[in-house]
Amino acid sequence: MRVRPRTRSVTALPRVAAVAARPRVALAGLLAAATLSASCGGGLKTISKDGYQAVLSFSKEERIHVAVRGEWKRVEGPVAGSPLVKVARPDLGKVWQFRPAAKKLLEAAWSPTDEIVPGYPLEPRFDPHAYADRYGAKIRQIGDAVHGLHPCERWEMSLPSGDAVIVWVARDLERLAVKIEHLKKDQADEYQPFTATELLDVRVGADPDLFEKPKGYAVVKDYAELTAR
Repeated sequence: MRVRPRTRSVTALPRVAAVAARPRVALAGLLAAATLSASCGGGLKTISKDGYQAVLSFSKEERIHVAVRGEWKRVEGPVAGSPLVKVARPDLGKVWQFRPAAKKLLEAAWSPTDEIVPGYPLEPRFDPHAYADRYGAKIRQIGDAVHGLHPCERWEMSLPSGDAVIVWVARDLERLAVKIEHLKKDQADEYQPFTATELLDVRVGADPDLFEKPKGYAVVKDYAELTAR
């Protein structure tokens, strides 16, 4: 994936200046919004409480939609010419894969070793040392950077293979991993980018209905039958 960080449009600057020129009005508006939000449902939405939705990009051509709410996870991407959805529900011990266009569903048992996106930590509150332990790797914090508009701390992980991985963790998104770079050494023994996976367009909030088993679908026996046209 070679998705470049997005930059703030110059056209947005006059709006910022206009708000700054009216600090009392802006503050009053924010307080009113916060009061209304609290009265309508328990305060502002957060990733840890209300989940999030985003786009997981492996390259410009390969992207999937993800939704996370606690331990519930959902991914959606094109397979065999139509969208395929996968939902993991550890609380029910179930994994569902279904194709809305064909109205077909495959159900399987969930296992604690299952990862809906292998190797990518989708949960907030990223734990660098626990992540490194999974791979028998060493990890250290390096210089901060910005991904899109998100201020990030970065962690460099040294793998037993000699490869390196850099994890970008967004401070303003409850320590969500928003980028993972895989680097390999070239003939000059210098690290070069090999792959990168990015979490883009993060939006707070994922409706619980996204993680429910769909109704009215024909149950199939295996993945081949699920993806058959």
